[in-house]
Amino acid sequence: MSPEKNKNDGLARSSGLSRAPSRPKFSPTSNRTQLALNAILHSPLPAFGHTRSIRLVGDFTVATNALTEIRNGRVAKAASLRSIGLNPYPSRSGRTHYTKSIIDDFAKLDGTTATVAGRLMSWRKQGALAFAHIQDQTGRLQLFLRRNLVQPTDKTTGDLGYAETNMLDLGDIIEATGKVIRTERGEISILVEHLRVLTKALRPLPDQWSGLKDREQVLRKRYLDTTLEPASFERFAAASKMVSAIRGFLFERGFLEFQTPVIQPQYGGGTAKPFKTHVNALGCDMYLAISHELYLKRLIVAGYDKVFTIGRYFRNEGIDRSHHPEFSMVETMTAYENYEYNMNLVEEMFRHVAVKVFGKTEFIVHGHTIDFGKPWHRVSMAEAVLEKTGADFRQITSVDDANARLAGLGIHEAQPSVGEALVKAFEITVEKELIQPTLVFGHPIEISPLAKPMADDPRFVERFEIFIAGMECGDNWSEQNDPVHLLETWRKAYRAEERDAGKFHALDFDFIEALEYGLPPTTGIGPGIERMTMIFTGQENIDDVIFFPMMRPSISPVNAGIFGITESTLAPVEDLALSLQDFEALCGEGSLKPHAHTIIIKPHLRVWKKGRVSAHVEIEGFTANSLLRVAGFPTQAGAPSLAEEQKKMAFQQMERALPQFLKKSFPECEVTVSPVTITNEIVTGEQNA
Repeated sequence: MSPEKNKNDGLARSSGLSRAPSRPKFSPTSNRTQLALNAILHSPLPAFGHTRSIRLVGDFTVATNALTEIRNGRVAKAASLRSIGLNPYPSRSGRTHYTKSIIDDFAKLDGTTATVAGRLMSWRKQGALAFAHIQDQTGRLQLFLRRNLVQPTDKTTGDLGYAETNMLDLGDIIEATGKVIRTERGEISILVEHLRVLTKALRPLPDQWSGLKDREQVLRKRYLDTTLEPASFERFAAASKMVSAIRGFLFERGFLEFQTPVIQPQYGGGTAKPFKTHVNALGCDMYLAISHELYLKRLIVAGYDKVFTIGRYFRNEGIDRSHHPEFSMVETMTAYENYEYNMNLVEEMFRHVAVKVFGKTEFIVHGHTIDFGKPWHRVSMAEAVLEKTGADFRQITSVDDANARLAGLGIHEAQPSVGEALVKAFEITVEKELIQPTLVFGHPIEISPLAKPMADDPRFVERFEIFIAGMECGDNWSEQNDPVHLLETWRKAYRAEERDAGKFHALDFDFIEALEYGLPPTTGIGPGIERMTMIFTGQENIDDVIFFPMMRPSISPVNAGIFGITESTLAPVEDLALSLQDFEALCGEGSLKPHAHTIIIKPHLRVWKKGRVSAHVEIEGFTANSLLRVAGFPTQAGAPSLAEEQKKMAFQQMERALPQFLKKSFPECEVTVSPVTITNEIVTGEQNA
């Protein structure tokens, strides 16, 4: 009788599997080793240098725990494979079928020869018979091996013989060729004739039945999570399919996809603190995109009526359950339409994704059953508040009366305007109760400076937000295309001293110039991909829909020992500030030297309101993981009329004397000077370069 699995055991990645594999069987020794390994991998790690078992090699500690021993054994097996003429890492496979296709098309494939490839997830050998399960991206399939059928080891074909299967380990990536059969117990299998090692895994998988228990390990080693947890694997596959469905949806409606720049000379299109970088080839600072909106509008100016991008966005702000510094968004712009067009577009897009990717319209979101198949409710913000509270803020004309109505609702936070009082009432009394998909439009103009006022009531604007299960899921409006009005709005909010704080829109004069050539009536949407994925897959933490979430770098003691790393973490990032005198002295005595062959000087100059000029430079090339600032360039106090003379003095020192000093001190280095950045406090709201 064939020693096969209990039909009720195991995991299946696909409903097409006729029977899932059971828990892998281990010898007593290997089972104890696996348990010890799980304890090491998934319990809190000790401080660097403290391991459960150690030995000293040179000047650093090497871990000698179970993982190190297992890894050493697998490295030795890879060497043994080479010694018998087999490459443990060949360059290709001869796979002909995925596992799911064999199961789904068994009636056609029964008795034919097929080749499958994937990760070895279970192995049980009893004398002349062996059973295994191989896993690829579509599911799992049983391998049935008979000693007299498996071809012997052959270095010309790469075949691994039955006698040498002791060189295999769980987690190895293998290829199996043989007849498609159904075993006596009814499980669809490959009766193996040829077996090849495609990749020798040096580390064991965590226990398949316990999985990864440590939350941090799940996030850091997502590749293990998706290998062991079918639900995780399917969730990220669904996210990929969602992006494809969104693209198809927009293509069907005549949209063109464009690639807009991620590295931008001026961030814009939103109010968020940006990430800053330096482009060596151009000798200037730039920003990672917080939005792609302004580039899509340039494309509308260029004559394209329907455009979109699915891009990456970077906002140097907080990390929590619903926010991440790096995320994806689909952003569209449509010419000759207003916000009402986008109400229809976004509703149809959600419904399309639901049906196309998941085959249904009802989903559980935050414990609520959400139906995307029904028409979405549409209501103005003022009407929503009126329906809930009986307070009609459209009839209120004074701030005092508005705040009195708030107090009557139990909201004791005074607001500076009637419009902001309406928004506060909406947020407190209405927002969390918008369970089914709802489009709330008609926001007060006080909080919507970039949207067009409504023609019938300019106190409100052509803007709408999406709410699902009490959660805000998108903000959209008819775009402001009056360049004079837009620039005036930007200037009023701009403060040079907080330029990169993300509190207001930066002054993008290049975009204003494009607008002056004429932007037709335009509207856009920007739903976040991760937020949509959370909704459709029932997740409440954004980390669970981001395959590679941002985390602080970390090196475990075990890895430090294996790889010979003597530092527990990356070098600390610590800015260094020096006076010009100290900088020159340290360079002169050899205490401070460049670590790179290129030295980049980035001068900064600020003209204060009473005429004083201050200057400093940022220098790249001296410290590997930090920023070096040098200050103390000669300037003189004086009236604002003398500011130009002071700037000339600072320019001469920063752009001439300092580069000459560095070239003389470090002739082997190339010294470049970026254009000076000037912050002018005398002319409020302007910054020149």
